[in-house]
This record gives sequence, C-alpha cells and structure tokens, in this order.
Amino acid sequence: MKKAIWALFLALSLALGAAPRAAIPFSGKTLDGQPFDLKPLLGKTPIFLHFWASHCPPCLIEGKEIEPIHQRFKGRIAFIAVDVQDPPKMAAFRVREWGWTFPVVVDYYADVARAYGVRALPTSVFIDRAGRVVKVWTGMLIYNGRDGLTPLLKELLNAP
Repeated sequence: MKKAIWALFLALSLALGAAPRAAIPFSGKTLDGQPFDLKPLLGKTPIFLHFWASHCPPCLIEGKEIEPIHQRFKGRIAFIAVDVQDPPKMAAFRVREWGWTFPVVVDYYADVARAYGVRALPTSVFIDRAGRVVKVWTGMLIYNGRDGLTPLLKELLNAP
C-alpha cells in the first residue's frame, strides 16, 4: 500500500510540477564591481533569476530579447542575471551589447548555479513574492519570434 501511495505522489508531482521551495539567498559582486545580495529582495517582490554565459549559443540568441521585456515589467518584477563560469570581459561585452539595465552577478565558480540545481544554460528561475521558487525553466524562453517569457512573468505576478 505504501508503495502505491508513493507512486501516486511521485506521478502527481511530475504531472503538476514540484512543490514550491524556498529560494536560496546569495551574495556576490556584479559585473560592474558592485556588491549584490539577493536576501533583501526575497519575500518582498517577484524575481526572475536568469542563469547564462557568453559562451552559450542559446544564451546569445535569447540575451538581446530580454531587456525589452525587463522594461515592461520594471518595478513589478526584479530581474537578476547570474553569469556562470564566464570571463568577465566577455560577459560585460554582451551585457553592453544587449543594453541590460538589471544586475548581472558574477558566478565564476558556479556556486550559485549549483545551489539552484542548474545543469544547463540558459536556465530561468521564477521566485514568487513569498520568496519561493515556483518554476524552473531550462532552455530558451525566447526564440524564432516566440516569447515564452512574458506569459511566465505574468503568471508570476499573479501568484499568491
């Protein structure tokens, strides 16, 4: 009986997605050398946490499309990028090219990426107002003129 209940629970978890879990606070430096700390944002505002690198081809395709979406949600959702195992000069070049105006945290040794279970880039983590990870998306959300990010951000705004 216990095996049947466990199997049902596992099937429902896979079908419905994992239950929300607490976001992991982290601190570090941004590409422009400023200190960054996620903890003061947790529990106050929804957060779009985007893991990327300049050596990731899908990241390069998607990266230029993120800032216009950021501008639409500015003040309602905190956008934070985490640059994973990347030479800072290359990452800074891309950030300038794309015109990103949100913080880009350097994760040279992939400590933050590992803490969030990132296994591939790009990976996007959606954190609700309560500071819980409610969705993780591995892969591109914006490609071939399709914007899969905006609907997820709207869903994040409407999360309890």
